[in-house]
Amino acid sequence: MSSPPPSYYALLRSVLSADRLDAYRQPGDADGLDGIARYLWNVALSEALYATLDALEVALRNTLHDELSALYGPSWFTRPGLLRPSEAQRVTEALAILGRQRKPLTAGRVVAELTFGFWTSLCDRVYERPLWQPLWRRRTVLPHLPRRHRTRQYVSAHLNGIRLLRNRVFHYEPVWHWRDLAQRHQDILAAIGWVSPVLAATAAPLDRFPHVYSQGSGAFRTDLEAFCRRHGYSP
Repeated sequence: MSSPPPSYYALLRSVLSADRLDAYRQPGDADGLDGIARYLWNVALSEALYATLDALEVALRNTLHDELSALYGPSWFTRPGLLRPSEAQRVTEALAILGRQRKPLTAGRVVAELTFGFWTSLCDRVYERPLWQPLWRRRTVLPHLPRRHRTRQYVSAHLNGIRLLRNRVFHYEPVWHWRDLAQRHQDILAAIGWVSPVLAATAAPLDRFPHVYSQGSGAFRTDLEAFCRRHGYSP
């Protein structure tokens, strides 16, 4: 009597971990392939979001650095009393990393080393008076943000929503089930446009998210079924 074909789901589960792969299963699934299809769809969604998230992160940090440099000088991030301890600590850590790498401690290198979380934290309420009131008076920060939304509160809420998505994407966590994922993608595009419509237009050809999102996990299920038939696996 021939042995039953190996289970494709069991084989992947053993290397990807039960905790990771089981998170993609649903009560009504036909078999294990449905969960694997969602897993692969999630990977594709995360990959598709990367280009616009990267464009926003680079644009945001550079525009805030330029604006704050105009107010407080290019080393504004070391100005005594300007940053609260949590953000000042992140600057200290960035300087330490550059020091260990024996790289010049230029403002540009420090800015590039600071995380997206650092930049969104500069939108917190504590920075209303020292940062955002003078920034708004300059009228050049986020120049294409609609006038009705030109408040620190609006910018903070918008960017922190993106930060939550970015952290999940960059830590390989599920985002496929977010009901507002398409809106989150639109939020990223809008924020890029606040800084530079030219950058938004430049990033547009790289943006595969609408296609990947619209195809759903079904396309991956079809490919997996064909793969199992070719290699003699059961679902």
